[in-house]
Order: sequence, then structure tokens, then C-alpha cells
Amino acid sequence: MSSPRRETFLPFTRPCIGPEEIEEFIDSVNSGWITTGPKSARFEEELARYNGVKHCLAMNSATTAQEIMLQALELQPGDEVITTSMTWVSTLSTIVLRGGIPVLADIDPKTLNIDPARIEARITPRTKGIIPVHLTGLPAPMEEIWRIAEAHGLWVIEDAAQAMGAHYRGRKIGSDPRSVMSVYSFHPNKNMTTGEGGAIALHDDRHVDRIKRLRFHGIEKDAWKRFSKEGSPHTEVMEPGRKANFMDIQAALGLHQIKKLDGFNARRGVLFHRYLEQLKDVPGLVLPWPGDEVHGHCYHLFVLRIQPEIVGMDRDAFVQALKDENIGTGIHYRPAHIHAYYRDYYAQHPDALPPEGLPHTEWSGDRLMSLPLWPGLTEADQDDVVAAIRQIVARAS
Repeated sequence: MSSPRRETFLPFTRPCIGPEEIEEFIDSVNSGWITTGPKSARFEEELARYNGVKHCLAMNSATTAQEIMLQALELQPGDEVITTSMTWVSTLSTIVLRGGIPVLADIDPKTLNIDPARIEARITPRTKGIIPVHLTGLPAPMEEIWRIAEAHGLWVIEDAAQAMGAHYRGRKIGSDPRSVMSVYSFHPNKNMTTGEGGAIALHDDRHVDRIKRLRFHGIEKDAWKRFSKEGSPHTEVMEPGRKANFMDIQAALGLHQIKKLDGFNARRGVLFHRYLEQLKDVPGLVLPWPGDEVHGHCYHLFVLRIQPEIVGMDRDAFVQALKDENIGTGIHYRPAHIHAYYRDYYAQHPDALPPEGLPHTEWSGDRLMSLPLWPGLTEADQDDVVAAIRQIVARAS
């Protein structure tokens, strides 16, 4: 017997904004201080405290933050950085925008994260660093990556855009100084949000002042204070920089979101494991690995993979079938190297792809999809998702 279609469309994610955030936002607007100011500074302090790092510097986006990190590390045209194609394209694009070359290594199909066993073969005399991505909120195997980096004199940046609150070997992602910097994202689909925004976590004092300059026109640090009583109206530009500063109206959300993050992640974990239990006997689905005591998942996404030869339809048809049942999904991600720009780019830089290609990345990229998952998702909503999946598989078989 088939289940009735949902009456309303269920999105794959939705931010959870409470009255505390709204009240703080209104306070910022009424104060007249809506751009970078004291709340932004407080938010950075809370970020550093939560993540167990010496410094957290907030930006307008994680993408800009990553490009600024590469500039601070003096990435030069022609320099190579090893990373994964199973990510949003900004991981690669920030390297390209600095003139560097993103050199790709394949993933571990169990985790969807970069496979350390495939990194060493990608190192050349031009390699400067490695950027692992903690995809879906599942930590990458950092011990092996740090070992390789140390052996070859490379830096490591962690793309933790999806992983704030995740743990690796009992430590918060970004807190281990063996990674020179890490980047978090606060986009509305992340585990906590400031509307838009991101942050750099770092341990080395030497980079702090320059990163602060680079995010605001190249002006000396704490330029926002020129509008306060203790500030000077004069500015001094030390080098060309960006307009990438974080605003107090964003911090108004973040100051309360960060207090809720552990609760958000715990609720996500309950729903994640509930999906695993309810879908474990559905044929043709490759369910995600939930991590373990070493790889402490923060459950940003629930990404399953469709096996067309068993289910009877490909991923895109499955996504449409769910949409017809009023169930939204996401695709995280279409591999970066098959986007139009990067197809041409790697045709011009063939050595930046492995000789054997990226078979695990492409296999997963053709089959993956993200199911609805956010703290406000109800068990009834989730039951609708599971019922729709079972119904679609039953119809197709």
C-alpha cells in the first residue's frame, strides 16, 4: 500500500533561528552599530573559546577566508596544493584565484574524504601544502595527513566549512596546531549560521595582524575602532586587501547560535542514526559511515548513494521522484573537476589529475544525494522521507 504524498514541501535543510538571535539582531540595529564592531569582536572571542584555538578571525564568507589564508601563506603562481575534488568548488577556486594549481587526489569511498594513501604520489617539488576537507561534518584522517606533510615540509589547511563542532581524536576540529590554519562556514545550511560568514582559526601570532589587514582594505588592525571614542579617524593602508569584514548584525546571530551548537549537533546525530536504522534494509542504498571514537562526526549532512543497477533508476531520477513526493534533497557534491571551467582547466593541467583519474570520486559523485537534516526536523518529517524512499524503491523494482 502506497503512502500519501506530503501536503507541503520539505526542504533538505532550514536554519534554526530563535527569539534570542532576533532580539540581539534588533538590539544591533537600534544601537546604530550594524557593521564590524564590538559584537563582532565578542563573537571572535567566543569562536576561539569554543574551538580551543588561540585566534578566530571572522570574515564575510569561508571562501574569502580561505583565499586570504593562502595569501597569508604566500602561495605564488605555479605553486601546487593537494586537495580533493569531492567538495564545493571554492576549495579549488581559492587556489586558482591565487595563481596556484589544485592537484587532486582520490577519496576513500567509505568516508568520501581524501584518501591519505593517494596523497604522497601527488607531491612534486612545486607542492606547498595540503587542504583536506571534512566532508559532511566527518573528520578526515588527519594523523596520516600530518605525517605526510611533516615528512615533505608542507603546510596543512583544514577546510572545516562543514565541521564546526566535530572532533578528531577528542579535539575540536581546527584546534590542533599541526594544521597552520582552518576555516569554518556560517552559511544558512551549516550547523550554525550568521546568515553568511566564515572564520579562520589559527595558532600562530605572526599571521594575525596581516589577516586582519587583508580582510579590510589592507588597513592596520582594528580599523573599526576609528569610529569609536578611543579611535583615530586616520587610516593607513599597508597593502591591497579585500572588503571581507564581518558585521555586528551577523555576530548578533552568531553569539547565540554558538551557544546552541552542541545541542544542534546532538539533535542532528539522533536524526542521522535514526535514518541509518530505518534505511538499513532498503536495497540499493549505500548509507554514510557515522564515524567512530576517533572521527567524531558533527552530522552536517546525511549523504547516501544510489546504486542504479539495484534501485532501477539513477540518482537524478531518484531526486526527481522524491521531489514529486514533496521531499527536497541536495547534491553534495558534484565533483569539482567535472564542472565546465575545471574540465577545461585540467585539460590544460593534465598532471594535476592522477594518471588513473579519480574513479572513487566520480563513482560517488554520480550517485550521492543529501536527505533532509536539521535540528528542527521532526520524527514525523523524517518518517515521510523514509516512507517516500521505500515507496520509490518498491515501485522501481
